[in-house]
Amino acid sequence: MANSSRNGRREVGSVTRRPNGRYWARITCGTRVDGRRRTVSKTFDTEREADAWLTAMSIELGRDPNASRGITLTAVWQAYRTDRKGSLARNTLASYANHMDLAWLPALGARDVSSITAAEVQDLLSSMTGSNARHAKAALSAVLSWAVKRDLLAANPLHGHRFEYPAQGGSMDFDEDPFAAIERSRDVWDIDTAMKCFELIRGLPLEPAWLCCVGAGLRVEEALALRRMDVRRVEVGGRPVTQLAVHAARTGADGRKATKTRQSVRIVAMLEPFGARYWEIASGISDKTQVVCPVSAANQNKRWRGYFARPSASKHAPRKEGCNYLGWLASLPYLPLAKMRNTHVTIMAEAGVSDSINALMHGHTEMVERRHYLSPDMTRAVADVSDRLRLVI
Repeated sequence: MANSSRNGRREVGSVTRRPNGRYWARITCGTRVDGRRRTVSKTFDTEREADAWLTAMSIELGRDPNASRGITLTAVWQAYRTDRKGSLARNTLASYANHMDLAWLPALGARDVSSITAAEVQDLLSSMTGSNARHAKAALSAVLSWAVKRDLLAANPLHGHRFEYPAQGGSMDFDEDPFAAIERSRDVWDIDTAMKCFELIRGLPLEPAWLCCVGAGLRVEEALALRRMDVRRVEVGGRPVTQLAVHAARTGADGRKATKTRQSVRIVAMLEPFGARYWEIASGISDKTQVVCPVSAANQNKRWRGYFARPSASKHAPRKEGCNYLGWLASLPYLPLAKMRNTHVTIMAEAGVSDSINALMHGHTEMVERRHYLSPDMTRAVADVSDRLRLVI
């Protein structure tokens, strides 16, 4: 912190504590036409936030390509966090803060941000686990890209570099059963497993959300936000189809909010029989503003894990909330509820739906679709082509 006084000038701008306990930050940003100084100001809950905003504003107002000389990654991160607070989802910002605090700041925080290289980032990524490394890299890249937009860096040093990540959940054992090892790494259910779940999950609190994820490819937070008025049953070519109006999300940190991106606002048709079952649930709700899935967004992940847990053999095990559903899906291979979106993408691709249409259905770009969600079983496609060849021969 540039100055530890409660009220006073920093190296850049000033911070004053108000009678209500909040902090008023002010910085000069040039002169008016009449010659008077022009200032910008903002009020914060803490002195630390006010100081971080002053740093961000001094960087923003300077617009000097060489200004990053001497500015550390820690300073850039503090400015980024202050600037993005309120516009970035709380969960996302909290995740970035976790990765910055645990992975990047201890190793690179005191470094001049312009001197950070992809090679040393790769060295640090190699010491992490697979999934953690990918998320940590994404957090650092977001901060560096923000610095580029503010002319602090000529380019993000991580862009254009192909990073290697540790194997997901450890290395795969190809010596015992190579087919099983590869199948476990796909993080997706096939249609047969999905249909087994369709029967087992009936009546469970998270059933509506699961139906939307596997039957329409929705994000979990989108599925939790759907209300009765967001569901309708229409006829298309003489066949009944359940449609979902996706325009909001519901998370434990932010509550009800806007969707992740503008492309995420869309109308989605559900696969059958998932659509018919979802309509059966939704049509039984009289209040059109009521959410279809009643589970709290704050504990949905814990609830979902509980469905796959093995119930205790003790007769006197405590009957906590949700214990009456403990282990109902234990016969199925566990996948996070968020991965059911991958299953829908893959089913649609195997049915011949193009990547571009698939991407529109899921509210993101075609590149994201291929990189993060698509995991098809090529065996069925090969079998179909083989059948066609036999007819020709």
